[in-house]
Amino acid sequence: MIRLIAMPRMTSKIIDIQRWDARLFRNPSTDGAQRKCSAHGKESCNRPAVAYVALSDARTERKEWGACDQWLATNEDAVAYLAAHPLA
Repeated sequence: MIRLIAMPRMTSKIIDIQRWDARLFRNPSTDGAQRKCSAHGKESCNRPAVAYVALSDARTERKEWGACDQWLATNEDAVAYLAAHPLA
């Protein structure tokens, strides 16, 4: 069962979501590359990352996250991105 977690809307823009693959991460020591959900943060989520997510924001051109299935299904921005760009 998926438990909804209230999250504010993202200020970042999703530029890519792919099925999780450690080789996609530029920095192999990040939580996402270690298959930890960095979308929720390791303090609040113990689900494994199932997707690679690349974001851009005002401070960073490309930031990489690992995202769990719950985040992909409940984050408004992720749901909208995946509706337009389904995972293969």
